[in-house]
Amino acid sequence: MSSHLKTSKSLIFPLLLVMYEIATYLSNDMYLPALPEMIHDLSLSTREAQWTLTTWFIGTASLPLIMGVISDRYGRRPVLLSGGVVYILSTLLCAFATNASNLLIMRFVEGAAIPSMMVAGYACIHELYDRNEAIRILALMSAITVLAPALGPLFGSFILLASGWRGIFWVIAVLSVISVVSLYYWMPETLPAEKREPVHFISIFKQYGRVLTNKHFMLLVFVIGFIFTGFIVWISAGPLLVIQTFHFSPMAFGWIQAFIFAAFILANFLVKHLLEKIGVQRLIWLGIVITLCGGILLGVFAFFLPDALSLFIIAMTIYSFGAAFCFPPLNRCIIEASDEPMGVRVALFTVLWTSFAVLGSLIASIYFDGSIPSTAYPITLSIVLSCLLMMVAARK
Repeated sequence: MSSHLKTSKSLIFPLLLVMYEIATYLSNDMYLPALPEMIHDLSLSTREAQWTLTTWFIGTASLPLIMGVISDRYGRRPVLLSGGVVYILSTLLCAFATNASNLLIMRFVEGAAIPSMMVAGYACIHELYDRNEAIRILALMSAITVLAPALGPLFGSFILLASGWRGIFWVIAVLSVISVVSLYYWMPETLPAEKREPVHFISIFKQYGRVLTNKHFMLLVFVIGFIFTGFIVWISAGPLLVIQTFHFSPMAFGWIQAFIFAAFILANFLVKHLLEKIGVQRLIWLGIVITLCGGILLGVFAFFLPDALSLFIIAMTIYSFGAAFCFPPLNRCIIEASDEPMGVRVALFTVLWTSFAVLGSLIASIYFDGSIPSTAYPITLSIVLSCLLMMVAARK
């Protein structure tokens, strides 16, 4: 392969990976406004509707460790592309679900296919770029990827009006087909044959064990994980809070979500400039402090003004803005905290990251009672825990 073609692939690939990542995340975000209609159409309880989110996250957390081993043995491309086919098929089957059981099974399979993208795709990113360039690329990817939670509910509400909730899954499947076919032509293989790791289970267990006992790696994972948990609590409970409790339309919820994540997008575009001026560590702390301010305001507003949705949205927007400064540099610092094979590092980070998503979804399904405090307090607690752990990590 010519050097020109390699360069072209390295530049185009992150954008195509983001396109596919958006398609996978839309399988959660785009159908959030449809939850009330799905409750009616499939005779679901509110808890069963929230379990369609939780099951997806459980599926996402179930296979990263296996995907890491396979991608270190057979390369990044085969893992991502084969997982893409499974994702497309399971998304189509979600559109044909006729009861809660069918939908939950397909949602699990759909989620389980996503680690093929998260592990193999992001292993490629870390192998293609050095530290600062990787952080910039991750920030750009994050700014684009967040269009899924930012605009997904809004687009989902339009599709909901036109074709019902099943049409949402059809749209996602079409976007996924376009993305996977494009990656087939443009995704580079960043793991040459001579560097591939043979599958020795004892050795693999030891590698995962060394990463799990790496205190700095684990502390940083918990820092980013608890911030992410707060997001998932909002994503899981937000549509029911806005649509059912406050009786706004699905369209209105879409605009609220777009406003909150617009702050996330803006902050990601500022990461490149701040990284050059203040460096990685100060950028992380800036994000932690801003996110903590948003989390504390959430708790204060919920306690003193438990019916003020507008104040809740403002505080959640501040939380979103600060989190965007944390995610790209923390992501890279976590990967650099270990010297194990890249597939092992990315896989373990992915399974831990998605486990925090499961945690946030479970908190929302168990603790959410239709009120603002039941949404705000878990988010406040999450960022406080994250800040405390960051202090411990900084000392180490």
